[in-house]
Amino acid sequence: MKIKIIIDGDVIADSYKDNRTGIFRVSLELFKILSKKNEIELFYSHLSFFDRPTTTKELNSFFRENSITVVEANRRIRRKFLPFRKEKLFKYLYRKIGVYNYQNILFKNIWKSAKVYHSTYYPINNVVNHYPNLKKVITVHDLIPILFPDLHFNSELIQEVINSIGDDGYAICVSENTKRDLLNYAPKINPDHVFVNLLAASKSLFYVCRNEEKFSSVKKKYNLPEKYFLSVSTLEPRKNVDFVIRTFLKIIKENRISDLGLVLVGGKGWGYDKIFEEYQNAQELKDKIIITGRVPDEDLASLYSHAHSFYYMSLYEGFGLPPLEAMQCGVATVTSNTSSLPEVIGDAGIMLDPQDEKGLSKTMLDLYLDESFRKHYAKKGLERSKLFSWEKSANELVAIYEKISNS
Repeated sequence: MKIKIIIDGDVIADSYKDNRTGIFRVSLELFKILSKKNEIELFYSHLSFFDRPTTTKELNSFFRENSITVVEANRRIRRKFLPFRKEKLFKYLYRKIGVYNYQNILFKNIWKSAKVYHSTYYPINNVVNHYPNLKKVITVHDLIPILFPDLHFNSELIQEVINSIGDDGYAICVSENTKRDLLNYAPKINPDHVFVNLLAASKSLFYVCRNEEKFSSVKKKYNLPEKYFLSVSTLEPRKNVDFVIRTFLKIIKENRISDLGLVLVGGKGWGYDKIFEEYQNAQELKDKIIITGRVPDEDLASLYSHAHSFYYMSLYEGFGLPPLEAMQCGVATVTSNTSSLPEVIGDAGIMLDPQDEKGLSKTMLDLYLDESFRKHYAKKGLERSKLFSWEKSANELVAIYEKISNS
């Protein structure tokens, strides 16, 4: 008999229109693969942790457009009548009494017969506790806001995630390192209830793209130089992008390199000003740094594949998708040697202390000057990336569901 699973669809609902973050990609890929698994019957909930203005009707359309067969476990609709909903005073009063423009209705019978409820990011909604038949599962991506509050800002959300695991819930961590962090921080959690399920990079989005016509268009669109180092991440202090900028500027200045640029891809994050300040300080070399902002999915493979080499000197990660994406696109990859990144990179990339300016300078120069050295790591990274796939991740996840439902 198929196991009935309800997965929280809120990450998709909150991000599919205009903010397709890494968490969104992870959730979307899981829905795509799991919806095709014969061992399970898949449903989604849309309870909206942040009360965002989306409906299950919109989500159903999105899933259909992406060839995902999944049925809603509840309906979320916009209230047809809410007096003075736009007036400031009434808005305040409605919030105080917990009345919102959108409401969750029609909880289907699946809530009483499903075995597992899985949230891929947000804390488990209190509604789930009304159904004792449901084993509660939550994906823990990292504990960075709690472990390094100076590098992040949403520690309250992560604390809620941990609290919602409770005494009887289960956690799925995206790396062994995140599992260690979770159990060290919250030793009351039963270690037998904590699993590891490694992530993957989409094969349809990240691949070796040598289409020169496509790259010509991408190059023009972002004003890219002929030869460029690449960094892809949210632009925030934890990603250590300012360190990469400083080191890059140092090597091109000291070695009088004129044919190389640094391309930074990603949206502005918390503490972006620190990175922009480093950029402003570049003075006459500012034209060597290109900040693209967020890039549409269809441009990413070309951007990665035509990069000279890739740099990800993050101070701490829960998993680290961009290095895997880079390796999958056949790019020589350089990362920090911290947290989960060794699990992703193995010996297929160059790993350094994220504060080692001398080491990074030497690596950048070696890759720039030695083509065989660069090709060696490009090839190793491509081979390493084949160990990761969403099919493999989904199979392991189904096995975890089976274990949890039988416990």
